[in-house]
Amino acid sequence: MNPPDAAPTGEAAGVAARVRAARVIADVLAGRSTLPEALARHGGADADDGFVRELCFGTARHAFRLDHEVRRHLRQAPRERDLDVHALMLLGGYQLAHMDVPDHAAVHATVAAARSLKKPWASGLVNAVLRKLARADLRADDPELPDDVRLNHPHWWLERLRAHWPDDWQALVAAGNARPPMTLRSHRKRSLALAALAEAGIEAHGGSVTESAIYLARPLPVGSLPGFASGDLSVQDEGAQLAAPLLGASPGERILDACAAPGGKALHIAQMEPAAKVLALDVDPKRCGRIRENVTRAQVTMEVKAGDGRQPESWWDGVPFDRILVDAPCSATGILRRQPDVRLLRNAEDLQVLARLQQDLLEALWPLLRNGGRLLYCTCSVLAEENDDVIGAFLAARGDAEGIGIAADWGSPTLWGRQLLPTVDAHDGFYFALLERRRKSR
Repeated sequence: MNPPDAAPTGEAAGVAARVRAARVIADVLAGRSTLPEALARHGGADADDGFVRELCFGTARHAFRLDHEVRRHLRQAPRERDLDVHALMLLGGYQLAHMDVPDHAAVHATVAAARSLKKPWASGLVNAVLRKLARADLRADDPELPDDVRLNHPHWWLERLRAHWPDDWQALVAAGNARPPMTLRSHRKRSLALAALAEAGIEAHGGSVTESAIYLARPLPVGSLPGFASGDLSVQDEGAQLAAPLLGASPGERILDACAAPGGKALHIAQMEPAAKVLALDVDPKRCGRIRENVTRAQVTMEVKAGDGRQPESWWDGVPFDRILVDAPCSATGILRRQPDVRLLRNAEDLQVLARLQQDLLEALWPLLRNGGRLLYCTCSVLAEENDDVIGAFLAARGDAEGIGIAADWGSPTLWGRQLLPTVDAHDGFYFALLERRRKSR
């Protein structure tokens, strides 16, 4: 028998991992937290982390279809206090349809996990539902299914994709449902980084949008990557790698990254121009700790502060900035494949709240910019409500702000910026708009 503080092994570990995953998914279904927050809250042995993450992220990615198939075999909707049982059935369905787990093993281990929930009735229900799911084809494309179930996207989301991107919405759905690649940014010349990876037996290729992006053939622990520990390699989507070059930085300039966590863009800025004075700001002190970890790893000079970009009086020293990056909180509609729980947590009403937050950030940070300085506004959204509409409203309200066109061979031009749409095998979706502060005309 394992001592009380030992991690479970063998079959017990598989059962414990499923129990943990069920509690994580139940928290998301109840709207209590995001996947990363729930994973951190429920802890677990390091040995099962990869399996638990696969269960949780995969189940969230296919949640609409899985939920539809499970509910077909239920007499009543799940009660909130029993969302852990419902989550176990979704997890079981994911294992049956999308994981390399034998059906009998998936059913057996998931039923065993149900017994651990201390709900005597749960194991029988889970067993009955999963055995029925095992006989069905959960991956078959059924045109009779509602669109949200068939496409694993909420109705409101699909409506907006069709309206904003009538020629591209199906490709956007496919990208949102795909597994994301592991993408790196190379600080040194990319050919050297690729050669070092090849020498280590790691298959990789360069991206097409930036000269720094590298795609791994399969995800690997960062500790196994030559150059990661020294800061020569960082994990960053190729689309996100566009921000630092667009913002630009010169020696001695003061640069603010106002919504910096986890710090990838601020780190990129500091590595591109080591003589710039970079301030990485984030409202969450815990996330500031992660930024500092990246700063230490890459051995760059950067100030990190916890503070709210909407309240600069609490952290700003009064000296204007030459460049400001506003990577604004948004719906994450361009990075759904990396945050699959967003499809369960977001609703249409959130867009108005987010647009107000985005406007508040711009209005509060703009006075911190010197005359002639530039602000780069970006989101990981593909929706105009958070992109062109926000920038258009801001420009209309200010007499000292001017949009600067972004000339590029990537993405699509919009009224005020440029939109990069997400793809299945390459970059995520990002919006960029570049503004310059001018003296008000008299």
